[in-house]
Amino acid sequence: MKESFKSFLLVALTGLLVVLVGILWFEPSKADSAAKDQKIVSPISDVSYLIDVESVNIVTDNDQIKTFFYDVGNLFKSLKPRLASSLLNIEDSTPISRADYYAARGRNSVEFCLPAQLPTQALLSIINNSDILFKPRVDFINTLLVSGDGAIFFSGDGAYYALNNPPIADIDGYLPYLDLSDEVVYSTIDQQLNLAPNGVAQTLLPTAIATDFKPLQVAPETTAADESAVLLLADKVFGSRLNFVRRFFDVNNSVVMLYGYGEQALKISKDGVLTVSQKINPQIADEANLLKDFKLAVDSINNYNQIGDNLFLKSVTVLERDGLAGYQFSFGYKVNGYQVVEVNQPAAVQIDIVAGQMQLYRRHCKRYGAVVDSEAPAQTLPILAIVNQQSNYDLIVANYVKKHGEIWRDQAKFMQILAQLTNFSMRYVDRGSRLEPAYCFDIAEHRYYFSAEDFSLIEEVQKQ
Repeated sequence: MKESFKSFLLVALTGLLVVLVGILWFEPSKADSAAKDQKIVSPISDVSYLIDVESVNIVTDNDQIKTFFYDVGNLFKSLKPRLASSLLNIEDSTPISRADYYAARGRNSVEFCLPAQLPTQALLSIINNSDILFKPRVDFINTLLVSGDGAIFFSGDGAYYALNNPPIADIDGYLPYLDLSDEVVYSTIDQQLNLAPNGVAQTLLPTAIATDFKPLQVAPETTAADESAVLLLADKVFGSRLNFVRRFFDVNNSVVMLYGYGEQALKISKDGVLTVSQKINPQIADEANLLKDFKLAVDSINNYNQIGDNLFLKSVTVLERDGLAGYQFSFGYKVNGYQVVEVNQPAAVQIDIVAGQMQLYRRHCKRYGAVVDSEAPAQTLPILAIVNQQSNYDLIVANYVKKHGEIWRDQAKFMQILAQLTNFSMRYVDRGSRLEPAYCFDIAEHRYYFSAEDFSLIEEVQKQ
């Protein structure tokens, strides 16, 4: 009996040893599994919805211009398929003058202003959901203009072009369905400043204060103190490997979770900045492919958070790290139709794809809550309300003088400085627990953010 038991025990131990050896020798390491997870791309059939407009300018049938900082009436979404196919013939376009371009921005036209740092090749690849291998004639498309008769024009790299395509049919059929009667009218800066028309000062500015542009209370999506949110994200990042993860707080009270020797890391700051980083596995390195890498970036957002309706692609940058190529995709987001900016900070969502693998995912978005009630300012031209404050006037003059030499204190000369104003927009500036409504614009080498409540300076940035 004892001998039988010993024999059984010996067989059992031998079998267990074989199983353990098999696991050690034949099961892929958890680090390799983590690296392979980086390359899994969900079957995202179309990512063109992440291409959105910075603003839309509509010239109505009575020649009034209305500007929106969101895709009003889904105009861009509706026209995007036809614009996408038309832009495939971008090489077949004719250079035109600036004056001819603005002449085309006439009655019943629609002008779409695109993100300034979105390369044309990336734009065409994503909106057509197809790899674009040729180099377009312009590096960046700034605006797309559809005239009242359906002809397509565009601007980019400081020049203007007319597409030699058949016109888009029934463009004027979209506009009557939009109720624009209560919207603020916009006019060009030379009209507002009573400057002699010169075809240059064509930046559009509002002629009245937007009464619905109010501050908002906000909070981070996730913080290090939110234990349930931290555990949920940790499960999404590490999955079944969570038992092998070390957790600690750094000197800034950020929660940090590390797998292995840093193959994967999750960090959540007390201010709500989420960072996921992963080491690149050179054994499964892949060549850079813009569309494929972008879909992997989108998949990463969906894995850790959600895309939602308010995210949009702002810029695409080519990367090269340790001899491996890839792309950095930066996303912005909008609240109530207005883009949110955090001055002097990275984009709200940033994803680095290198060698076909996600290397970095960084996100800092806000959940918004109650509207902060405030007294509406008296109706006036916003640009005049801003420069009529002496401190704002002095700042604009001083910055201009530093670069362009002394000017005398003459109102006409100051108006010539203002005539150089470009890139006007209305945005929310992230101020921590509050989104501040702001008028934003560039003059020469500086970008300014002024409060839409009291017209005081919020931020000023010297452009690179």
